[in-house]
Amino acid sequence: MTLHKYLNPSILAQLQGLELKARLVVEGTVSGKHRSPFKGFSVEFAEHKSYYPGDDIRYIDWKLYAKTNKFFIKQFDEDTNLKTYILLDMSGSMNFGTEMNNKSEFGKFLTVALSYLMLAQRDSVGLLTFTHKIGAYIPPRNTMDHLHYIVTMLEQSTCSGSTGIAKALHYLANKIKRRGLIIIISDLIDRQQNVLSHLRYLHTMKHEIIVLHLVHPDELTLPYKGTVQFTHPERQDNLTTLPDRIRKNYSSRIQSFIEAYEQNCIHEGIDYHRIMTDNSLEDTVLRFIAKRKRY
Repeated sequence: MTLHKYLNPSILAQLQGLELKARLVVEGTVSGKHRSPFKGFSVEFAEHKSYYPGDDIRYIDWKLYAKTNKFFIKQFDEDTNLKTYILLDMSGSMNFGTEMNNKSEFGKFLTVALSYLMLAQRDSVGLLTFTHKIGAYIPPRNTMDHLHYIVTMLEQSTCSGSTGIAKALHYLANKIKRRGLIIIISDLIDRQQNVLSHLRYLHTMKHEIIVLHLVHPDELTLPYKGTVQFTHPERQDNLTTLPDRIRKNYSSRIQSFIEAYEQNCIHEGIDYHRIMTDNSLEDTVLRFIAKRKRY
């Protein structure tokens, strides 16, 4: 997986000029698109980069030069900028669909596209992958080099096991020092009340929360004929049945499952979006940004 796979020229052209604005007045940025309610700002060291002609020589790390005989520039994150945390579900149920509409791959596309948008507007973005346990955690940074690190981490992430959304939210709650934007990308196949209680807690802590609920079209219609053996993607249990016999009841239950998430999120002030994986990434992101502008 390369960055070009996710951000080819066509996608980049669609993303140019788009902004993902935080709805709440968080401890925003001075250098980013979001204004801070505080006067002035402080900075913290983020990372080094090689010196290139034209870089501000005030930020050369002379101590590192003494050790390596090479010039490096100190890069900083503004303490007051908007920090976005993307949580990506990598459980077994996310590995559903063909290569073109696989939930996991679509989730990775969304992660990279949204990360690019945040970094382009000079905000910080971090990533947390999870199954029933925590996978990888990358703290937020606001440099474009950070995007390559995120892509590399996604490349190393594979789907397996059960889902632990609540556990991931609890883990993140202990990591976040101040209000920020939290984006959950998941099929939400987990204990709904447990997930909602953790989302509610984060919302009461004044974090802004966006839920991107990934749904494969076959999960809605069950378009299979004849006798079919279904395998549970997380427990590996098997069920042999005739889809025609269960389709009506199944469709009713899956719609109720999705609508319950949507209604509960709306009730709690959480921004919910159902994302169909048979749509193009470009259209999905454009519609998502357009909906955000309505609020």
